Amino acid sequence: MELRQLKYFIEVARTEHMTQASDELHVAQSAVSRQITKLEEELGIKLFDRIGRNMQLTAVGEDFLKQAKIALNELQKAQAIVEEYADPTIGEIRVGLPNSIATKVLPAVISAFREKYPQITYQFMEGSNRDLKQMLIAGDLDVTFLSPVPEENEEIMPHRFFDEKLKLIVPSGHRLAKKHSVALKDLAEEKFILYPQDFDLYHLVDESARSKGFSPEIIFQSRDFHTIQGLVGAGLGISILPEMILDGAIFKETRSIALMDQELRRSVGIITTKKRNMSPSETLFRDFLLLYFEENN
Repeated sequence: MELRQLKYFIEVARTEHMTQASDELHVAQSAVSRQITKLEEELGIKLFDRIGRNMQLTAVGEDFLKQAKIALNELQKAQAIVEEYADPTIGEIRVGLPNSIATKVLPAVISAFREKYPQITYQFMEGSNRDLKQMLIAGDLDVTFLSPVPEENEEIMPHRFFDEKLKLIVPSGHRLAKKHSVALKDLAEEKFILYPQDFDLYHLVDESARSKGFSPEIIFQSRDFHTIQGLVGAGLGISILPEMILDGAIFKETRSIALMDQELRRSVGIITTKKRNMSPSETLFRDFLLLYFEENN
């Protein structure tokens, strides 16, 4: 099995088309087709079903793709590590960001890091905590911010930076709009607009509400906090969002109110994987983050 076979296989799986894959790879279609055939012959199993001009992965092809991506990522990382040992300030770092902290945490940190290491480059990927953890473990990310920060296990190493409070937002004409603080139990009859169930913020609010004796009535769910604020501003319901999101971004049609419940807060930090050693540039980035948040909190 050759490295180029893995590269060709992954690209054909992505495009589901031999010609398109060869165009993307800048290789003759016959060469791509020949290497895919050799790979299947070596493995002794079909990886693709040929449907007209389309290439559709078989069930075993789907499983092989997952492992091929991990293998290729690790090989590329090994090459990068060798290059970075000569100069760790010229590497690339793939950083994951939950949707709920990307706009506030990222700009200041990256700006400060770039002042010190201007030649390091980045790839940024956003998603839910669950998605980002899976991407880190699969080798698609080098480090990811998370909130809340999970416990250490055999696969991940967490680094907790700070805690932030969650706050209530209501329409500007709401009965609670002029309150300075509100208890969650007083919201039992309200209609809620929250993140989807694959977001940890959803479960944090839901579990806290249930501990107060009620199940929140959720009428809308969105991954985008601007959408949530817009729906709240239109008078369709209330929401509970992290203070970091709301800082400087309150719509004029909404009001932000402190919550009395101490459990309505979340930790913010990063995780790295234990499945491989960090490259020199990743180590620089991690250590910079640890010092940055120690000095700024």
